[in-house]
Amino acid sequence: MKVQSLLNLYLLTVLVQPLIGFDDGFPSPYFNRLFSQPMTTVVGRLYEDVILPCSFEKGHGIVIHWQKEGKLVHSYYRESDHLEQQEPDYAKRTSLFLNEINNGNASLELRRLNLQDEGVYTCYAATVAETKHIEVELKLGAFITPVMEYQEQNGDDYLTCYLFGAHPLPTITWTANNATSLESNIEVLSHPLFSVKSQLNITGSNSSYQCIIENLVLNQRWIGKWKTEGTLLTTEGKKVLFPCKLKNEDFSPEKSITVSWYRVENSSSTILASFSSSSSRVVFDNRFTWTKDMTQEKYKFSLTLMSPTPSNNGKYLCNISSVNYTELTVQPLTVEPSQGNSFNNTCIILWAILAPGVVLGLVGALIYWKKNCNSNSSPTGEQEERESMNLPICENQHHEALKQ
Repeated sequence: MKVQSLLNLYLLTVLVQPLIGFDDGFPSPYFNRLFSQPMTTVVGRLYEDVILPCSFEKGHGIVIHWQKEGKLVHSYYRESDHLEQQEPDYAKRTSLFLNEINNGNASLELRRLNLQDEGVYTCYAATVAETKHIEVELKLGAFITPVMEYQEQNGDDYLTCYLFGAHPLPTITWTANNATSLESNIEVLSHPLFSVKSQLNITGSNSSYQCIIENLVLNQRWIGKWKTEGTLLTTEGKKVLFPCKLKNEDFSPEKSITVSWYRVENSSSTILASFSSSSSRVVFDNRFTWTKDMTQEKYKFSLTLMSPTPSNNGKYLCNISSVNYTELTVQPLTVEPSQGNSFNNTCIILWAILAPGVVLGLVGALIYWKKNCNSNSSPTGEQEERESMNLPICENQHHEALKQ
């Protein structure tokens, strides 16, 4: 490839020289010195700008040509740009540092990078005295911030890491308790700009987990962490605090962060509150409040539930995220009914059980009394017995008692 590049350089020199003339300073390949340097590598981010370096010894009659795979990227001679033969893909995306060319700077700025820009570029920079031939390899990388998600599906617990828009294909590694590497499936959702996801079943586990995603070209790493805390126990009506704290070593103070609290249930999550270091705190459920320690300690993001009831039982999730880091903390909650409510509930249940028997007893007594009242006569002893039991005396029996 190096021989071919030198041949292209020679042909370019021979072809261009008659067009511009030796008097304009285009160097003769027979009389100036030719220098070639080892290939250098430059890394650029997709959709951003990059500078491809190229330098030469300053002198008269400067000529600069940039090529990629035989296609003209940018040309400069006679003290101005000449882009008539420029490849259309590079139109309005290239420029030289015109104020620095006379000082030996032939670097090329390439803007709004796309995947087709990746490859080897050749810089040809010449003066009357010498010719420089430099190859620059441009590697592209894309790494949009990944996402870690915790879900309950059909009674199972899953952790999923997503990355939408990556180049080249990233590596994904799962570990348990910061030590053991785990096997997991990696699914490619789209390409050539890769979108990938990796899922791990953690049902019944008390371990902590890490998902590590790396882009080897950009030398960029993202870490997602998940852990579950012990169950919080509280009594109905007694406010409860959900703790959530970010370790200092996991967060760069100059980076912005976001914090969100969710309730996780039945394969869905309901957002309760959110916070961003660049905006104010927001509460979506007025039963919850941000804890005051947020204003006193910048790494604490606790949430308080003011009047819990048994209907609040379940799992709560704190999500702390920055560009290179995410931490998910699951906090189970159990709310026990208050003793007063328990007593009332017990009374209601007992009354519901006993009430039918009491009613039936009263009805039976009434029927028995009516039956006796319909009798024509009643022994005096029976009347005395009824009076001693405080039972009502039938009207006819009452009149007979008065006659006696």
